[in-house]
Formats: sequence, structure tokens, C-alpha cells
Amino acid sequence: MEKKRLRSLTKDLTLTVFCAACYTALVVSLHPVSFLHLQIRVANALIGLVPIFGMPAVYGLTLGVFLGNTVSPLGPIDLFSAVPSFIGLMIIHKLRKKSVLLGLSIYSLIISLWVALMLNKVLGQPYWITFVYVLIGVFIATVVLGYILYQALSRLGLQTIKEKRNK
Repeated sequence: MEKKRLRSLTKDLTLTVFCAACYTALVVSLHPVSFLHLQIRVANALIGLVPIFGMPAVYGLTLGVFLGNTVSPLGPIDLFSAVPSFIGLMIIHKLRKKSVLLGLSIYSLIISLWVALMLNKVLGQPYWITFVYVLIGVFIATVVLGYILYQALSRLGLQTIKEKRNK
């Protein structure tokens, strides 16, 4: 029993680190499109992993947001983006059995509101116009690409970690 639990914790930790590393690498390598008001943060497609992999993906992607934002042109304030990201990821996790699309859409809305606020405070950009631009980019990366990733992995037969453990 103890060996099974240790194996489960090891898998969860590995998945958490994997998600964080992939997210961070995508943000840093695609820096020009990962920040400011005209962003399509391709790394957000990985948010489609949350309904499948659960809390390890939530923790890993939250850490990935924090680490990726260490190179943000907005400076240290962007490190706080991990907080609204975590909240949005938890909402996706909670809604995963009801509507993945709804969860991804709510995440996009939360992040867009936050990023528009930062851009308004740091760069003086008009809030609502900035919000619309940010929302378009975040929606494309999170809802469109994230849902495509979710669907592709679901079709491959991947189930949530919890569902696999219960079998």
C-alpha cells in the first residue's frame, strides 16, 4: 500500500514539474507573443491539460505562469499573475465534468481582466480597449488551442488521474 501511494505521489510530482517546465519554456521561447496587449500566449494551450490531469496540472501551470512571468516586460508585478491564474485553473478543475469550454472561457475572462488592469496601471493603456485586445488573444490560446489539446488527448483515451486510480 505504501509503495502504491509513493508511486502515485511521484507521478503527480512528475506531472506537476512537466507542466511547469513546458509552460515556462513556451512563454520564454515565444516571448514576443507572450506579453502585453497583443498577446497570444501559446503556452495557455496547456491549460487544456487541467480537465485530464487534475490538480498536478493546476499546480504545475500555476508555477509555470510564475516562472514564465519572470521575463515579463511589466516587471515584478506580473509575478502576481500566478494568483488569478490559480483561481482560474481551479475553476476549470471544478467545472471539468460539467463543461470544459465554460471553464476555459471563465479562465480567459479572469486573466484578461487582470492583464488589462496591469497594463492600465503600469503602461497607462485604456482599460476596456486593452481588455478586448487581451481577451481575443487569451481566448484564442486558451479556449481554442486549449480545447483542441483537451479533445485530442481525450480521443487518445486519456482519463483523469483520479478516474485511472479508481479502476
